[in-house]
Amino acid sequence: MNEEGKGGPLRALAMASSISVEMAATTVIGFMIGRWADGKFHTDPWLMLLGLVLGMAGGMWGVIRILETFRKKDEG
Repeated sequence: MNEEGKGGPLRALAMASSISVEMAATTVIGFMIGRWADGKFHTDPWLMLLGLVLGMAGGMWGVIRILETFRKKDEG
């Protein structure tokens, strides 16, 4: 199948938007959970930083899942 049959620019746009939403959402959620935990346990800024790092790691894991999904659709 040629590249045009695989979705072309719209497919690339869908993949790029999925990746950006995944990274942004997980990072912000991790940050917010860390801020909440810092307020609860008075550990400013350590739990916020931990939440931020965990959110970014979760985002990277999500990006890998998204890329695998798009790759499998291209092959199959």
